[in-house]
Amino acid sequence: MSSDRPESRSKAVYKDIEEKIVTLVISPGRLVTEQDLCTLSGFGRTPVREAVQKLERDMLVSVLPRRGILIEPIDAQKAIKTLDVRRRLEPFLTARAANFAESTERWRFGQLAERIEETGQTGDTLAFMALDRELNDRVAEAARHDIACKVVFPLHAISRRIGYLLARETNTGPGSAVDNHSRMARALAEGNEAAARDALEETFETSEATALKVEAMIDRGQIKFPAA
Repeated sequence: MSSDRPESRSKAVYKDIEEKIVTLVISPGRLVTEQDLCTLSGFGRTPVREAVQKLERDMLVSVLPRRGILIEPIDAQKAIKTLDVRRRLEPFLTARAANFAESTERWRFGQLAERIEETGQTGDTLAFMALDRELNDRVAEAARHDIACKVVFPLHAISRRIGYLLARETNTGPGSAVDNHSRMARALAEGNEAAARDALEETFETSEATALKVEAMIDRGQIKFPAA
């Protein structure tokens, strides 16, 4: 690890801790210390501190002076507000990806569509979530608009955590999200802007319905988290 560049190390620790938050390895509402995160991630204080700063910007944690780092509770209404922002920016990025992707990138979108479809057959939620993240990365590369990407893609983790929670609690796997994401990837492979945007809108509708369902289950006491 010591041979890694500081920037790549910082990205690695951010991705590691974000994944642990999204997949509920670190429970919502839990209060942790910087040392806890060092132990969980296997990284030192400097990259962990940098990751925490970014996680706070991404609304996954809150730093509480002299108390610790709060893993943000599940908040369906916050998730729906992030979807409001995503609905305004992601169609723009999706259109750019459909129109500007190069031939190699289109081939990768096609391969990604097939891999996403496989998770629908296996019901592997974690594998689907990894491919969901890869699809975001591919769209960002093909869209070639760094400013919009920096605004919108950090918002995805909030919805991914809620989606994972519902899949875990209901034992249903990734469900209809597989079809939405695979159709979007295939449309991008074909350069079909309209089909890609339609699939994206269905993804938003699924994410909003999931957030509301999780909110109702929490309100009814059907979902509980360990005490902080």
